[in-house]
Amino acid sequence: MKYKLSNKELNVMQVLWASEKPLSITDFTKYDPSLNTSTVQAALRSLLQKSYIRVAGIEQHKKVFARTYLPSLSETDYMLELFQKSSVNSGSFFAALVKKEDAKTLEEIEKIIEEQKKKLLKKEN
Repeated sequence: MKYKLSNKELNVMQVLWASEKPLSITDFTKYDPSLNTSTVQAALRSLLQKSYIRVAGIEQHKKVFARTYLPSLSETDYMLELFQKSSVNSGSFFAALVKKEDAKTLEEIEKIIEEQKKKLLKKEN
């Protein structure tokens, strides 16, 4: 992982990940009232520097124009990097995760595992 996220950066990223559309600074405080504008601005500057987010466009909010932002890093990729840097054994983590999933998700996981096995076997031959 290139950079570790601070708590405030993570809060901002979680709002972006949960949103289905680009967000402006004022949108963040609507989605998460615990965030204030100055905190969001500082976090966005830092996240832009780290290339974890990108400017999606510019929208008019009342009488002013504001940038909107989208994540460049997916939540899945971020969590995967955190996991890979941890000391947790992947087998035991995966086993604990599987125990919490429903049948539909387990079927999807089985398909992914089978596809990966096929890819690995093709590489070996």
